[in-house]
Amino acid sequence: MLISIRNARGDDMDQVYEIEKKCFKDPYPKLLLITLYQLYPELFLVAEDTESSRIVGYVSGVIRRDGYGHIVSLCVDVGYRRRGIGRMLMKAVEDAMKKLFGVCRFRLEVRVSNEPAIRLYISLGYIISSVLKRYYIDGEDAYLMIKDECVQNQSSK
Repeated sequence: MLISIRNARGDDMDQVYEIEKKCFKDPYPKLLLITLYQLYPELFLVAEDTESSRIVGYVSGVIRRDGYGHIVSLCVDVGYRRRGIGRMLMKAVEDAMKKLFGVCRFRLEVRVSNEPAIRLYISLGYIISSVLKRYYIDGEDAYLMIKDECVQNQSSK
């Protein structure tokens, strides 16, 4: 299996939405995914199984007014998990945010029950900043997780 990370295209959105529905209890509507793609196409990346040309994961990010790169959504198809694809997508979107927008601070929200995702984010340098009470439609809390590389960059100069 060979996975490539690339910028999403408009015609990928049907496959992205199918993965979204498999990944989340409350999936984003297809129109919202398309809007995120239109707002920041350079920060909407897909993981493609090059043998089948099938989209097996995606990540979407935006740049907030406060300068943070916000990881809006990360999703890997159930059959492709635990193969490093989520890590590849996260690193690729963070790199794009740094290179294109000069971002060195990142944030995301994650369900407190999503232990595999939390472990991934911690391994990538994110820390739990706060608990967002009743963040999700079903009432579950979220962790706000932050990664700040600005301090590291300052001290290495």
